[in-house]
Amino acid sequence: MGKKGKVNKLAKMSDEERARYLQHRADLEEEARRRKQELIHRFIKNKLDKEEAFSRLNTAKINQQWRFILRKIKCKQMASDIQNMLASFNFLLDRKNRLITTLMKATDDSDEQHRRAFQAHTENVSYFLGVGSQRLDKLQAEYDHQKNTLLENWDKEEMDLIDGQDRAEFKLKLIAYIQDRDFQAMKKSIEMQRATEKNDARLEVRKYSLSI
Repeated sequence: MGKKGKVNKLAKMSDEERARYLQHRADLEEEARRRKQELIHRFIKNKLDKEEAFSRLNTAKINQQWRFILRKIKCKQMASDIQNMLASFNFLLDRKNRLITTLMKATDDSDEQHRRAFQAHTENVSYFLGVGSQRLDKLQAEYDHQKNTLLENWDKEEMDLIDGQDRAEFKLKLIAYIQDRDFQAMKKSIEMQRATEKNDARLEVRKYSLSI
């Protein structure tokens, strides 16, 4: 019905009016088409903007989740590294403690050996000093015995030689001189022997100390 009305309306128009009418219709259709395209363009643009916004949001969520996963992996790796470092530290600490214990035991053993060696050396020195004192006492006793014997013999000879007072006096002085000389020589020999023994003992101590 509408199309017939339009046809009848066009039939009643002149060519010029018909041309203007058709041009107007064409302009209206072009405008309608342009508006439609514009609406479509706006729709597509809005759709793209929304998709882009969703994409940015999803990307942010993915990045956040990815960073969370990376942090979790990193934390797990750091925890493993810390455990390994702790195990290594405990191992080194235990080895250091064992070394310190061994060194302390070695030091104690060395001190004990030194103490025993020093005690043995002191006992040896005391023994040699005792032997030297015994020898000196023995020599002193022998000297006293010889002196007493000589005095006894001299007394006997003095009683037999009353008339030889000068001679007896000379003999007495001679005997005293000889005895004093022998005593000094014996005393010097004993002192030299004791000094030699002390020096040998001192050298033995120094040699033992250097060997430790």
